[in-house]
Amino acid sequence: MQSKRYVLIFLALVAVLVGLFFLKNQPKKGDTPGDYQDFAIEQTEEVTMIFMTNQSGDKQIYLKRQEDNSWTINDKHPAWQKKVNFLLNETMAKVEIQGPAAKAAVPNILKYMSINGIKVEVYRNNQKEPSKVYLVGNTTPSQLGTYFKFPGENMPMIMQIPGFNGFVNSRYELDEDEWVSPTVFGSSKSEIQMIEVTYPEASKSFQIETKPHDKFAMTSEVISEENKNTGAIKSYMTLFEKLNYETFVFTKSDSLIDSLQNTSPFCTIRVRSSNRGVDELKFYYKESNEKMHGLYDKDGNALAQDPSRYYALYNKIDRVLIVQDYTFNKVLKTAEDFINRTN
Repeated sequence: MQSKRYVLIFLALVAVLVGLFFLKNQPKKGDTPGDYQDFAIEQTEEVTMIFMTNQSGDKQIYLKRQEDNSWTINDKHPAWQKKVNFLLNETMAKVEIQGPAAKAAVPNILKYMSINGIKVEVYRNNQKEPSKVYLVGNTTPSQLGTYFKFPGENMPMIMQIPGFNGFVNSRYELDEDEWVSPTVFGSSKSEIQMIEVTYPEASKSFQIETKPHDKFAMTSEVISEENKNTGAIKSYMTLFEKLNYETFVFTKSDSLIDSLQNTSPFCTIRVRSSNRGVDELKFYYKESNEKMHGLYDKDGNALAQDPSRYYALYNKIDRVLIVQDYTFNKVLKTAEDFINRTN
């Protein structure tokens, strides 16, 4: 009986010590968010703006929803719709708390977030105050989670997306260029209202204007009702659904813009549509690079211009673009391409 009593006393002491241990290590008030510790954004269709910034404030991203449900980046450029939707619907809507950060790691995590954390503000229904604000930090040692925390809280939470093995902080991108839409023409035939293609030689230029009942009018010095190729014109109008630029010019962009603006483009394509308004792209020849030295044209002359890429100025982006001939040569047509040669 005496031994049983000692066993019971020992077990009671163990229980008390375990209880004290958990009580001591229980997060203090302010360490873990309360009922609102869910970082996920519900009803993403109500989100009208996402603001992201680094701690110094020198890198800022404003993603704003427009009335037509398209998005803009920093009030300057059309945003890449696919990437915005991915952030909203595949990241913000799906992140879940895996658990709190290891207590021993918290000081270093908080220090990192105070220097390198990304502040995120989510606004709904055009309200002036954000509906949710949080910080995105570094990745866990396993690389399978990302630390998030709310402002004023002292306990970072490990966030993950069910079914996704990886970290999500890279999705909160602060490089403006990464959010700009690569699409310069993105309208279907039924959405196009007018196409205007202009060359320095007036005889090459033409304009196509749509009319009701799948009709159109073509204006050109060399095209008439009698010699126009209706099938070729209709096929041409289907080529503007998705035409993307390749990249920006990242060096000497401002000086290059000034130079190009003082030069006549070799072609300008202007499309007016019901879904995008006016898209205008001006094409300029691009000098050949060192890799092309030793290349010659069919007449044996050294190539002075890049045959596969052009510079371009787009009315919705204040950068010099590089576009591929492979992508755009199908729309770089002249009026003569629409003459019916069978008549």
